[in-house]
Amino acid sequence: MGDDLWKIPEVIKTLDIPVDSAVRLKVKIPIGDVLGLVWTGYWTVLNTAQGQFELKCEETSLCPWKLLAQVDTKFIGEGQTPELNFRNEIQFSQRMKSWKLSPIDQGRKYNKIELKLIRKSACGIRQENYINIDVQNKWLDARICSNDGSMKVYANSGVLALNSSVLRKHFEEKGILNDIIVPSSLFPALRKLLNFLHPPFSIEKETVGKVLELAQHWEMHQVLSKYESFLIKHRSYGQEATVKNIKLAEKFKMKNLLEEVLWNDARCVYTLLQENCFSTWTRAAIFEFILEIEDEDFEENEENDEEESENEDDGYSIDSDDGVGDLLNI
Repeated sequence: MGDDLWKIPEVIKTLDIPVDSAVRLKVKIPIGDVLGLVWTGYWTVLNTAQGQFELKCEETSLCPWKLLAQVDTKFIGEGQTPELNFRNEIQFSQRMKSWKLSPIDQGRKYNKIELKLIRKSACGIRQENYINIDVQNKWLDARICSNDGSMKVYANSGVLALNSSVLRKHFEEKGILNDIIVPSSLFPALRKLLNFLHPPFSIEKETVGKVLELAQHWEMHQVLSKYESFLIKHRSYGQEATVKNIKLAEKFKMKNLLEEVLWNDARCVYTLLQENCFSTWTRAAIFEFILEIEDEDFEENEENDEEESENEDDGYSIDSDDGVGDLLNI
C-alpha cells in the first residue's frame, strides 16, 4: 500500500519555443521550480536547419548538492511535423549546472517542447513526495475523468468534500463511486490542484490561472483565498505583470490582490483605464482607488497649506520688531 500511495518524483513542463529568433541568439525560456531546484531553458537557432535546447539549473546555494535526473524531451510541431523524442540521464551538481541536447534538424518547424524530469537520486536538495494520484486505493477513493474518457486521476473524497460545496453535493446525491467529469483541457491544471489539496500541498505560479478556473467552478473559496495570498507574495512587477495581475484579480474577484497591485504598482491608474478593457467590477474598484488617492492628496495639500500659513505667521512675528520700529519712526 505504501508503494502505491507515493510516486517517483517527476514533473512535466510544456515550453513554448521562441519563434523568429535571430540565428545564434540564445533565447531564455522560463521553467521555474522543478524537483526542488529552479530551472531555465534556452533555445538557440544554430542555422536555418538546426536548433538546440539547453537546460540550466539556477540554484545559488553554496551548500553541496547533486541530482541524478532522467530528462525526457519531446519536440512538437504543427501539422504533419513528426515528433522528436529524446531520453537522457544527467548528473547535475553544484559544479555541473548546465546540459545541452544535441542539435535537432529543422529547428524552425517545432514550436513546443514537452520536458519531463524524473528524479533518480538526490543529495542536499529539498525533497517533496507527491501522492500517486494515478493509482486508486482506499485513501484515494474518488475518481475524476476527462470528458473524452482518455484520462483519469484519483483523490480523497473527504478532502474534496471539505473544500468544495459543489463536490460535497455531488457525493451526497450521486455517491463516491460516481465519476467527476472535467474537460480534457483542464486536466493538467487538475493535477496541480490535487497536488495543492494533497501532500505536498504545492502551488506552481505558472499554472495558477487554470487551477483557479477549477477552484472557482467547484466553489473552493479557501483554495481561492490561499492562491490569492500566494499571488500577492510572489507576484511579478512591471506594466505587463501589473495588467496580468489585475486581470486575474478581475476574473476571480480577488479584491486584496487588486488593491495590492494598485497601491504598489499602478500610481498612474488613469493610463490603465485608457489602455485596457476592464469589467465594471474592476473599473469601479479602480475609481474607488482614485477617489481615495485624491482625498489623501486633498488632505495632504490642506495640511501643507496650514503649515505654510503658520510659517508665514511666524515669519511676520519674527520680523515684527523691525516693522514696529519702522512704524514708530514714521
